[in-house]
Amino acid sequence: MTAEQVFIMLAVIFLVILVIAALRNNRERTRRNLRFFRARYGKAPENEYTEEELASAASYAAGRKEEGFYVDDITWNDLAMEEIYLLMNNTVSSPGDSVLLDWFRHPVFDKAILDERNRLIELLRNNAQLREKLQLILCRVRRDSGISAYELIRKLDDAKEIGRSKYLMTAAGMFAGFVLLFIKPLIGLMLIIGMLVINSASYMGGNTTLKIYIKSFKAILRMMDAAGKLSKEDIPELADILKELGSLEGQLRGISRGSFLVTSEAGIGTGLEAVLIEYLKMFFHVDLIKFDQMLAAYRGNEAKVMRMFELLGTLDTVCALASFREYLPVYCRGDFHFPEEGEDPEIRAEELVHPLLDHPVGNSFAIRGGNLVTGSNASGKSTFLKSVAIAAIMGQTVDTVPAVSFKSPFLRVLSSMALTDNLAGGESYFIVEIRSLKRIMDAAADLSSGVPVLGVVDEVLRGTNTIERIAASSEILSELAKRPAIVLAATHDLELTGILSGSYRNLHFEEEIRDGDVVFSYRLLEGPAVTRNAIRLLGLAGYDEDVVERAQALAEHFERTGSWKTEEKNADR
Repeated sequence: MTAEQVFIMLAVIFLVILVIAALRNNRERTRRNLRFFRARYGKAPENEYTEEELASAASYAAGRKEEGFYVDDITWNDLAMEEIYLLMNNTVSSPGDSVLLDWFRHPVFDKAILDERNRLIELLRNNAQLREKLQLILCRVRRDSGISAYELIRKLDDAKEIGRSKYLMTAAGMFAGFVLLFIKPLIGLMLIIGMLVINSASYMGGNTTLKIYIKSFKAILRMMDAAGKLSKEDIPELADILKELGSLEGQLRGISRGSFLVTSEAGIGTGLEAVLIEYLKMFFHVDLIKFDQMLAAYRGNEAKVMRMFELLGTLDTVCALASFREYLPVYCRGDFHFPEEGEDPEIRAEELVHPLLDHPVGNSFAIRGGNLVTGSNASGKSTFLKSVAIAAIMGQTVDTVPAVSFKSPFLRVLSSMALTDNLAGGESYFIVEIRSLKRIMDAAADLSSGVPVLGVVDEVLRGTNTIERIAASSEILSELAKRPAIVLAATHDLELTGILSGSYRNLHFEEEIRDGDVVFSYRLLEGPAVTRNAIRLLGLAGYDEDVVERAQALAEHFERTGSWKTEEKNADR
C-alpha cells in the first residue's frame, strides 16, 4: 500500500469517526432535551429570568401596543400578571417567550381566534409525541445572551451597509499574492505578507461593526432552520401553519446563502472547520463581503421574518399552554359573547379560583352592574376582585379559565388597586389614584368598540381623609354604575353600602373567632359586612385587654351617635 493510499484511508477513517461522534452527540442532546421536556410537563416551570430578560421578552408585545386592546401597566401590575405569565411559561424558544406574553397582554374579542387557539392546545395536550417533536425543533431558536430573538431582529432596522468594494480589493490582492507564489515566489510572498497586515487591520475594524448585528442574523437563521425542518413534517392538523412556514423559509433563502461565512466564529466551535473558516475570513474578508448581501436580502422582507417569528412562537406557546392546563387543578374555556343592545353585561362563574394560590377556595356568583364588596382585613376581598379580573383576561387570551365554568361578555379589563406614589413625576398617591380611576371612567364611557369595561377598584380613594374619601368615592362609583360596565369595588367604608344601596349590590366576606384565632371562610356572601376584626386582632396580637375594650367601646359609641366624643373623654378634659 502506497503512502498516498494510507493517507486517503486515514482521512476517510478520520471523517467517519467525526460523523459517528456528531451523530452520537445529536442523539444524546435529543435524549437530554426529551427528559427535560417530560420532567417539567404539567408542572410549574422553574425558569429564572432577570428583569432585563423579561423586559426583552416583553418588547414584542410592547411593539404591538397599539394593535387592539392592550392590558395596561397599571392593570398588569395590580393583578400580578407577570407571575401568572411565568407560571404558564413552559416555552422552549425565544419566539415562544415573546408570543405567549404578547397573547397575555392582548385580549382578543373574536371567538374564532379563541376556538383556533383551543384546537391547537388540545391537539398538543392529547398528543405527547407530536408536542415533543415540535419542541425538539423549536428549542433551537433560543435566546442569545439573554436578548430575545425579537429584539435582535429589530436591531437590523438600524444596520448600515459596511461597503464591500474595499474588501473585494483587499481579497483580490491576497488572491493575487497566492497566484504569484507559483510564478514569482518572492514577489508573491511579499504581497501576501503586505496584504495580510492590511487585511488583518481592516478586518479587526470592520468586524467590530459587524458583531453588533451578527447575533441578529443568527436569530433569523435559527428561525429559518426550524421553519425548514417543521415544513417537512407531515402533520395534517398543522398543515396550514407548516405550509406557510415552508413558504416563508423559501422566500427568505437569500439571507441564508453562504451565511456560514458570516455567522461561523472560532468561539462557537473548537473543530478544525471553525479555525479554517476564521482564517479564511481574516485573509479574504468573505464575511465582510457577504454581510452586505445578507442585509440587502433582509431589506424588504422584514414582515416575512416577523410572520415566521409569530408562527414559531405560536406553536411553542400552545405547547406551553397544554402543559399549563395539565398543571391547573380545575379549568374551563370561557364562554364569551358580545352583549346585545340594551343588555346589561353579566359574569357568571362556578367555583372560580385564583391561579396563584396553592389551596384556593372557589366562589360561584353572578354579577352585573355595580358591586360593592366589604369585609374584614384578610377576609378575601382583594383576592376575589383579582380572581375575576384575571379570569376575564385569561379567558380572552389563553382560552383557559381557572373555574368549573365562566360565562361573560367580551370585556376590557382595567383595575386600580396596588398603586404607589409617582416620586419621579412629583405626584402624590392621591393624584396617582384619581388619574387611575379617571382612565377607568373614560374607558367605560367609550362605547365605540362594543366591548364593555370590567372596572376593578380596591379601597377607593384611600389616599385622602375619611370625609372627602366617602363623598368623592360615592360620586365616582355612582357615575361608573351609569355606564354599561361591570364594576367591582372593595372598601372598608361601610358608609358606602348605604349611600350606594340604590345603584350597587352589596357583597361581603366574613370571619369568625375559633379557639382564640380568626378563621376565614373566603366565601362570597350577599349583603354588606356585619363583622369587623381589626379591634379583635389587637387582642390576639397581645395588646392589653383594656386597650382593646376601650377601642371597641369607642367604635360602638360612634356607630350609635355618629360622634367620636364620649362623656369619659369630655371628663378627661
